[in-house]
Amino acid sequence: MKCATHPDRTALGYCGRCGKALCKECLVRLSTGNYCDTCANAPDRGPARPRRGMSWWVVGLILLAAFIVLRALIH
Repeated sequence: MKCATHPDRTALGYCGRCGKALCKECLVRLSTGNYCDTCANAPDRGPARPRRGMSWWVVGLILLAAFIVLRALIH
């Protein structure tokens, strides 16, 4: 894997926001993860947020539907 900015260098990791491959010189380590210089210094952007799974209400609807189906099968 090669650095996105320096193709002659081996990359050590990826930017946590944009996904660019980064070498030792390009890698900016923050308490929230590793970033490229552009993403680390973007004033209007916070750290990357992980994608959430299903919302609680979706899980609730699935459980309610399962309960109704099971109740109908029992009676």
